[in-house]
Amino acid sequence: MIIALSAALGVVLLGGGTVGAVSYLKASGSTPAALPDGSGTSAPVEAPSPSDEPAEAEAGDNPKTKATGKPPDPAEEPSPSTSPSTSPSTSSSSAAQPGSPIAHTEFDDWKFNLSGVKFDANKVGGWTYETCEPVDAQGLLAKNDCRRAIQVAYSAYRGHLKAVQVMLEFPSDKAARNAATRITKLTTDAVNIRRDMALRTFEYGKIRTSPAKNYVVVTIVTADRTAQSKADKFHLYMQADSVGYFLLRDVTITS
Repeated sequence: MIIALSAALGVVLLGGGTVGAVSYLKASGSTPAALPDGSGTSAPVEAPSPSDEPAEAEAGDNPKTKATGKPPDPAEEPSPSTSPSTSPSTSSSSAAQPGSPIAHTEFDDWKFNLSGVKFDANKVGGWTYETCEPVDAQGLLAKNDCRRAIQVAYSAYRGHLKAVQVMLEFPSDKAARNAATRITKLTTDAVNIRRDMALRTFEYGKIRTSPAKNYVVVTIVTADRTAQSKADKFHLYMQADSVGYFLLRDVTITS
C-alpha cells in the first residue's frame, strides 16, 4: 500500500497532461454543476451532524491560490484527532473483488496515518450509478465510453471542509487517460456532483483530476477560513490515497 501511495503521489504531483491536474473553482459559491437528486442512485448513507465530525491531527500548508468571495464568520478551530489510525489508509470499507463494478460501499470514513501525516474525515454520503450519465455534465464521459460511476462525500474539521469524490470506470487505461485529459482542459464543468455536499461559500476551492489505470478520480474540496490552511494538503493526500487504491484494486495476488 505504501508503494502504491508513493506512486499515486507522483501521479498527483505531476500536474497537467494525461497524468493529473488541478483546477480552481472560479468564485465562492460557484461549485460544479449540481446532480439531480435521486437520479439513478443507490440510497445515500446518513450524514452525521457537523458537531460530531472529526478533525485532522496535523495542519497542512497554506494554499497558494484561493477562491474569491466573502468568507463565513470564523468558528472554533478544530482540535487534533484523539484516535489516529495506525495504517496508511483505512478509507476502504470492504475489499472489492478484482474486476467487479465499482460501488460507493468500497469506501468508508477516511482515516489516513503515514509518516506523521494524519487525516480523519467522515463519510456523509455515497451514491452508486449504473452508468456514467448522471454525472456526465458535457457528454465527455460518454464519448470516452465511461461505464460506471460512484460519488462519495466527506466532511472534516467539524464541517469547515467538504470533499466530494467522483470515481469513474472506463474500459481501458487509454480511455481513462483521454477522459482525464479532456476533463482538465474543459473551461466548463465536466462532472456533475451533489452540490449540497460542498460548501457554497468558501476560501479554498479546487478540483483535482487523475487517472489510475482504467479509472479516473475527481476530487472537489471546498473549505472556509477556519480550515483553509489545511485544505491543500488534505486535498493532495485524499486524491493520492484514492489513486493508490485504484492502482491496486484489480490486482490478483497468487501464491
